[in-house]
Amino acid sequence: MNKKTSGILIVFACYLVMFALPMAYAGDDQKCGKCGYGLDRKILKKLHLAIENQDELQASDSQIKKIKELKIALKKDLIQRKAEIELIGVDMQSKLCTDEINEKEINQLIDRQYELKKAKTRSLVKALIELKKILKDEQEEKLKDIMRHSRRMQH
Repeated sequence: MNKKTSGILIVFACYLVMFALPMAYAGDDQKCGKCGYGLDRKILKKLHLAIENQDELQASDSQIKKIKELKIALKKDLIQRKAEIELIGVDMQSKLCTDEINEKEINQLIDRQYELKKAKTRSLVKALIELKKILKDEQEEKLKDIMRHSRRMQH
């Protein structure tokens, strides 16, 4: 193959990577439910509704304080992990657009990216478990009713 043909193929591959990777990641938000909300949005909404409806839940001040702390910690964690995942995506794109692609480096980035996604999902589940520990059973049931009502109101 001559230099012109290989150059064209490299440019084409770079464009393909730049447009294909963002589309591949577009639907990767751990969707759940009929509305397509991601697990992170669902749990953050649950925390928000618990705080917003503290009177209806008959939650104590200490419970609300713990829920607020949990919500802030979870938001910070999600922001940090999302940024790290996106940075790895940018690194992958740049490495895939070089003349010689190092498969080992790309595979390490892929592994790291999915480790972060796995850790993100685990921190979401941990926050949900923590919320269940903070609330009493009756409060948890009432919060589920509030969540259902909130979803109906959105439609």
